[in-house]
Amino acid sequence: MKFDMIEIQYFRCIGREVLSLLNKFSFILSFKKTYYFTAACLLISLSLILLSRNADGFSQWYAVKIYPVFTYFIGRAFSAWNHSFFEVGILISLLLVCMMTISGFWMFLRRSSFGKSYLFFSLRLVLCFTAGMVLIYSLTSAVNYQRDSIGTVLNLPVKDATKESLIKLSMLLAEDLTAVTNDPDWDYSILTAEDTAYIEMQARNTMKQLGKLEPSLAGYYPKPKPVYFSKSLSGLGIEGIFSPFTMEANYNNDITSFLIPYTICHELAHFKGYMKEDDAGFIAYLACRNSPSLAFQYSGIFHALTFSLNALKTEATVVEFNEVYQKLPEQVKVQLCYIKEQNMENASSFTSIAKSVNNVYLKANAQPGTKSYGLIVDLLIADHADRIDEENLL
Repeated sequence: MKFDMIEIQYFRCIGREVLSLLNKFSFILSFKKTYYFTAACLLISLSLILLSRNADGFSQWYAVKIYPVFTYFIGRAFSAWNHSFFEVGILISLLLVCMMTISGFWMFLRRSSFGKSYLFFSLRLVLCFTAGMVLIYSLTSAVNYQRDSIGTVLNLPVKDATKESLIKLSMLLAEDLTAVTNDPDWDYSILTAEDTAYIEMQARNTMKQLGKLEPSLAGYYPKPKPVYFSKSLSGLGIEGIFSPFTMEANYNNDITSFLIPYTICHELAHFKGYMKEDDAGFIAYLACRNSPSLAFQYSGIFHALTFSLNALKTEATVVEFNEVYQKLPEQVKVQLCYIKEQNMENASSFTSIAKSVNNVYLKANAQPGTKSYGLIVDLLIADHADRIDEENLL
């Protein structure tokens, strides 16, 4: 097969263009270490996630044997400082992104000879940072989403909630709140206490006491840390955040003070590897209920009651729900109204966005979206099964 001169010249032009492109991308292809690091991080992360979701017993073994290493070393390393490293890290990351974007735009306008090098450096940095964060998250959080639930660990007979069981649970929790407020040592002023240092210390002690009853909750607990920009969290409808990157239990200290004890215990439950929201919420309830502090007891039972009432609202008619609501102690109704008003005041256009993001996050970890927060009710009903059965006999 022969080619004429025009075709030969055409193929030569194509060859030169290909060589030119290869020369342009050779700078990128030379970053082998970046690609190796990124690929290794993502491969390990994917392997861990697949094992946790498909290999029976792997997640529980990992939670018991491997995960405590991270709580011991990373948790202790970041616990010493009073401020949240997680919050500082977010602020620094945002600042760096802004600076790099502005610098890159400036180089583009100036047509700087360093523009290409700067662009590739930025891409390498983003790739390595993202891959590293994904690996850390997989090691400290993602696998634990598939561990045995606290209901399984405690051998609770968990069943789906019914309207009747929700009604009885709500009334029982209301009775428990009344019992707390009728205690001779009770003073309503503790609901407005702002001694967060005491609450933080008491939360750690409360979780340690619960750890004596359940080994998976025993051991070291880090210092809980308030978020400096807590008002922003209130606007997003967030009470607390557990950081899997720094192993910190961060809480919103802008919320009503009597909600804080439960919130801190909830985040500390995440620290122990119980990443599912229903597990962490139920553990926080148990810790608060068993605490010698009346403020903690009130905080835990009040949260449990709100979960129960929210679930009842979806199962019962308006008339049935109002019948239960009217039987609640007057002080409880006042507090529920106050919390509702506060949430409405703090609500912003970003609240729904934050809920949507949280919903996607939970589903990405094989959880039933924000509905997973409602699963705590099933655990509460199982925990109160004997008392609910007694109600059936009356």
